[in-house]
Amino acid sequence: MGKSRLVAEVATALYQRDATVLSGECVAELGLPYQPFVEPIEAVLSGLADGRLSTGRDRRTAAELDVGRMAVLEGLAVLAGRRQPGTRLGPDLEGRRRLYRAAVQGFDAIAAERPLVLVLEDLHWAGDDALQLFRYLVKHSAGSPMLILATHRTTPPDRSMALVHTAAELYRLNGVLRVDLGPLDIEDITELLVGESGASVSVARQAAYLLRDQTGGNPFYLRELWRDLAGDGGLAALRRDHLRTPESVRDTIQSRLDLLESEYRDVLELAAVLGEEVDVVMLLAAHSASSSAVSIREGVLAALDACVAHRLLEPTGGGRFRFLHALARQAVLDNMPPSQLAHVHTVAAEAVERVSAADRRVQRLAHHYANTGVREHAPRAVQYLVEAARLADRALAHREAAQLFEQAVPLADGSTQRDDLRLAAARSHHLAANFARARELDEQVATTGSPTHRLRAAIGYEATSRRTGRLGQPAIDLLTGALAGVERDPSDPLYVRAISSLGRAFAFTASTRETEVLSARAIEFARTIGRHDLLAQTLEASLVGLRPGHAAVQLTRATELSVLAKGSGDLHKLSSAAYHRGTLCYLFGDRQGLEDAYADLIRANHLTGQQYWEYVTICFDYARYFMSGDFGAAERTNKGLLEFGELIGTADSAEGPYGVRAYMIRREAGRLDQIRPLITGSEQPTNHWAPGLLALYTELGLTQPTRRLLDWLLDDQLPRYSQSGDWPATLAFLTEAALSLGDQATARRLRPMLAEYAGLNLLTGPFVALFGSADRYLGVVDSLLGCGTPEEWFASALRMDTHMRAPVHQAQTLAAHVNHLRQLGSAPRMVEEMEQQVRAIAEPLGLRRVLRMIGVPHPTDPHSEPRPDRLTRRELEVLRLLSEGMSNREIAHALVISENTAANHVRNILHKTRCDNRTQAARYATKRQLFK
Repeated sequence: MGKSRLVAEVATALYQRDATVLSGECVAELGLPYQPFVEPIEAVLSGLADGRLSTGRDRRTAAELDVGRMAVLEGLAVLAGRRQPGTRLGPDLEGRRRLYRAAVQGFDAIAAERPLVLVLEDLHWAGDDALQLFRYLVKHSAGSPMLILATHRTTPPDRSMALVHTAAELYRLNGVLRVDLGPLDIEDITELLVGESGASVSVARQAAYLLRDQTGGNPFYLRELWRDLAGDGGLAALRRDHLRTPESVRDTIQSRLDLLESEYRDVLELAAVLGEEVDVVMLLAAHSASSSAVSIREGVLAALDACVAHRLLEPTGGGRFRFLHALARQAVLDNMPPSQLAHVHTVAAEAVERVSAADRRVQRLAHHYANTGVREHAPRAVQYLVEAARLADRALAHREAAQLFEQAVPLADGSTQRDDLRLAAARSHHLAANFARARELDEQVATTGSPTHRLRAAIGYEATSRRTGRLGQPAIDLLTGALAGVERDPSDPLYVRAISSLGRAFAFTASTRETEVLSARAIEFARTIGRHDLLAQTLEASLVGLRPGHAAVQLTRATELSVLAKGSGDLHKLSSAAYHRGTLCYLFGDRQGLEDAYADLIRANHLTGQQYWEYVTICFDYARYFMSGDFGAAERTNKGLLEFGELIGTADSAEGPYGVRAYMIRREAGRLDQIRPLITGSEQPTNHWAPGLLALYTELGLTQPTRRLLDWLLDDQLPRYSQSGDWPATLAFLTEAALSLGDQATARRLRPMLAEYAGLNLLTGPFVALFGSADRYLGVVDSLLGCGTPEEWFASALRMDTHMRAPVHQAQTLAAHVNHLRQLGSAPRMVEEMEQQVRAIAEPLGLRRVLRMIGVPHPTDPHSEPRPDRLTRRELEVLRLLSEGMSNREIAHALVISENTAANHVRNILHKTRCDNRTQAARYATKRQLFK
């Protein structure tokens, strides 16, 4: 409320102190892709073009400065919509960066002369491309004497989730401030009335209560109402009960419209159809009420004067006028009969066509022809809508492009053209990360279109489905059905793309053999055809799953895809290659490779602004925070992923990736006890993700529920889970459950499955669950089984953890090694030295789970008091049973562990308590009243 007025007052005050003020605004209907920057950039262009400003203040030669100047001018011209990108600013890897750099350099040139105030109004209507430029400008202008004032609405229906995420990212930067404007309260309104009317504070306050009730404290309503009151006697009119309080802005505007002569009202209605701001030239071209050019001009100018006098319009300079408020214009439009509105759109379209230099010409023509409601105008509406959509797509404003393509569908002539438009809209929706709508459009065409359209749609449907982690069977059905209707020609790129997509779809149904065969065949066909773009598509489609036996091949393909993408400037393929390289590098323990992939993803996403790859970039952030033990940042990032996932339609939820990440954070930080009251142990596994439920039971020490669920998974569900994309996490959770129970039989059964990952890290999803080295798990399993070479496994795991620069994984491996040494009865000094290594890493990071593994309780742990001498929870259980006179065999039976494990626990208890035998250990427990 009142944001525009506040910004205007601030900008005016700074202008009076010799600041330069540039302003631009967004409109809701068919603005240029980079609004609200277009008008400020036009001003910058004007200053640079006539040589009044310089783009460089360094020691470069005149020729070098001239080259830089031309690059900036070219970039600014593209952003302002004056020209299409040339060779230097084409869709290559650096093209978008050059555009943004040109904008920063242009504004810097202005700011070098005088401090700059850049006003960006109604940012909630800005497209994705404009928000990308906004982020770039804020981040790269910190050293300039520049103040950016951006206004936006935060309430439906105008609330923009894209802007919410942009703002959330920028709030972390120094110098970024948010000011929330709520309604004016009684004291604010009192102050307003005192200043406007000159009344005393007591009189103004009495009126303020009534005005607050009438307007809700909305500054715009208050200002409009006060203007009416001021013309009718001011506060005296309020006292005389002559208050004409508008129930809405429409009522206020309607009262003013009634005062206009009919021919003046026609001009105002035409202005409303033309836009929130209109110039006299366009009004003159559109207005045809008079036959004489002189009378037309005089009539339009008189109408504008009347509208200004009645507070409907205000002049902005340069022969331009605008409505006092967006709601004022909407009120005019709402009061126009539909037939009249359609007619005026026709008049406006014809006028824009006549004025070849009209701002946003293509967008205006598309908007007006699409709203004429005349069937004869439909072809032109489609023509301009498609042209506007393509302009938006080329400017990477994909969301706007999708909306334009869809708007053209009902106006198209014939099913073929409609399907082409639907597929174009689906592609733009996909690039804008609006996956749900892209899938709907593709499915519609895939079930009703021509054979070729069906195949193209099925390919698009599969590409969108895998972005959101959906099952592959619907995509398989659509693809196989569409392939049955076309010739299977290996030289046809469309056929090659289809079998490549089919192979990827099979991967989501655990049909790995079909995936490998179809992927290899598609890549071979693409190489034969010799098209790099087709090869890139087939390589990308083959990058599914993290199976250890196929990982080396996938890394080779991801690397080749990265090279192709950089060579062609395909930023979306580069993002995909970077994501897969990153996850594969984690699998192989290559931290530098992961960081290189992350850097590529950052660069590509910075230039494309596609929301899905921004989501993936945040997944990388989460992984880096988690590995380093910064759980606070990891938790905040996870919450951001949940919100972002809801925005773009990923599978993040309490039991999806968000829930798994939250569990992994909480268990390492020792905060699972917070949810213990919510877990009964009798949950139905079919109502949850069973491996995750098993992990909860295991970590909370619920022995019987852990035993029951582990048996259910092993006996009935193992084949299904072993073929899923979540298998690495499932395998880790199964192994941890078996180890907690001392279940040697299950550990022996799981060991060959773990051995497939020997030398690799365990990872699920886009950095959903990071477990570190599989060698650590192999070492703990072999320690339990009393076989193999656990020491070598631990040493191998620690080398990988260290190379990964992952202190969380290092602490986990060292703690596992400590427990192994205890079981062996190794020299106490050796054990204590390794314990110190664990504590040196774990205590500063708050790795409570790791510390508990070696017997160091959390200070606030309810179990910490009765755990002297660093006895673990399991050792306390053993000591309780030992004190009751049980033998090792009886203890093993009671705790469902092996007799050998029970003996190891007893040995550790004697060592920690410094007791010589079991009798002394029982006395130790009694003396300290551990089990009262």
